[in-house]
Amino acid sequence: MTDQRRYMWAFALVVAGLFVSGIVWRAAHPNSSEAPTDETNVAARQHGYYLCLHRRPLTTAQMYRLVKRSLPNQDLALALRGCQEAQPR
Repeated sequence: MTDQRRYMWAFALVVAGLFVSGIVWRAAHPNSSEAPTDETNVAARQHGYYLCLHRRPLTTAQMYRLVKRSLPNQDLALALRGCQEAQPR
């Protein structure tokens, strides 16, 4: 019975030590698990994609004018890329 109790205490100490080390690591690296992409860039690409999703095939010049007119506050290059991805092939 004493050996079993000793193993249980050792296991509890290992689990507690891992828990404490996890807390210390998260305190030292608070943003390490967040995605590195910028949300504004993702939003511009999505807006361009959904703008051109159900449209007839457009030329590059037509896409440029459409995106520039419809999405003036978005990143033009990313919105154009999204629009190109939405075009049928």
